[in-house]
This record gives sequence, structure tokens and C-alpha cells, in this order.
Amino acid sequence: MEVTNGAQITKSKKAKIIVYSKPGDGKTTVAGKLPGKTLVLDIDGTSQVLEGYANVDVAKIDVDDPHQSILKFFALAKANISNYDNIFVDNLTHYQKLWLMNKGEDTKSGMPELKHYALFDNHLLKVVETFNGLDANVIYTAWETSRSITHDDGQQYNQFIPDIRDKIVNHVMGIVHVVARLVRKADGARGFILEGNQSIFAKNHLDQRKGCLQEELIVLSTNQTTGGNK
Repeated sequence: MEVTNGAQITKSKKAKIIVYSKPGDGKTTVAGKLPGKTLVLDIDGTSQVLEGYANVDVAKIDVDDPHQSILKFFALAKANISNYDNIFVDNLTHYQKLWLMNKGEDTKSGMPELKHYALFDNHLLKVVETFNGLDANVIYTAWETSRSITHDDGQQYNQFIPDIRDKIVNHVMGIVHVVARLVRKADGARGFILEGNQSIFAKNHLDQRKGCLQEELIVLSTNQTTGGNK
């Protein structure tokens, strides 16, 4: 077991990020605004908003076999990682729906069984862990939902979180550097909340920013390059 002194620990140069928001608030468009070259896995069919972004390549998931399709996408990303700065998985909420629907097709009821939910939980955690190992910025998107939280004193409040299954959402949020909620202001400006509170789950373990504009999600340091050159 290797032991590293805290003085020698440096923050990761490759960000692992989950961004979430309501549908239509601009999550997919973030892929076109990232610095460098981006490889996108279009899971929910919204990649048409990336029209005109020459810095983006898009692969589309096979809705008839999402499990094998996401594994093939990982193999594609790994084999070509030197060509990309960012891997963009869009989005996990729809992926879990497709995966469970696919399993339900093989049951008498046409619905996924209890065992399938447990299998999916293990599968998604493995997927995120595996993609996190890529030598690139990895950005996952999800739609948003809310959960009710009760304090020890009995006080209750609702908190916005990524729409990922309850049993694993904390784990998934825990193994990425940043969880960011995308919001759109009344004037149309879009930006990320990077610091959480009782109402919003967010975190930023990469820098001190509490928020940023949509196009500033990833800020390059002076020793980083773009365009797939690493």
C-alpha cells in the first residue's frame, strides 16, 4: 500500500463532473462550449443542439442495447483518448430509463423486475468508476429531481439533486470532483451553481469558485493544452 504525504498531494488536472438541471436548460450545449475537443455520447437524442460546433464529435447510443452500447462507447473513447480533451456522457437519467426498459422486454409483465434495479445500481456505479479512469475531463449530465431531507431536530426541507436512483445517487455524486446545477436566469443567462446548501446539492473540489457561467465550467491552467494534445 502506497502512502503519500499531504504536502505532495496535488489536485487532479482532469475533472470528473456531473451537471444537472431541468430538461431544456442547456446541459447538452455545454459540450460545445468546453475547451478543446469533445467526444459526446448522445443518449437522450438532444445532440442536434450541437449543430455547428466543429470541436465536437457525437456517437449515438443503441437504444435496443444500451448496456453494450455504453461499453462500446467507452472502448471507443479509450482507444482514441489522445484525440480528445473531454468525454461527455449525455445523460445518465435517460440511460437508466433505457437500461431498465430493455430488461423489462424480457419479462412476462413487460416491466423490469426487482433484481434488475439492483443489477443496474451496480452497473451504473461501475460505469462511472470506469469512465472516471479515462485520461480526460469526463462530464456526465442528468436531469434534476428533489428529495426530502429530515434533520435530527425534525426540520424538513427539499433539496435538488441529479435524477439518479436513490440507492446510488449519493455514491455517484461522491466519486466525482464537481456536482453542478445549471440554472437559467430571467434574462436568459445560464450558469452553474458550484456550492451547495439545504436546497441544492452542489460541490466543487477542484477550485474555490462558488459559481460560473455556462462556458466556464472547465478552466484550463497555464500548463494545459487543448485540441486533444496531451
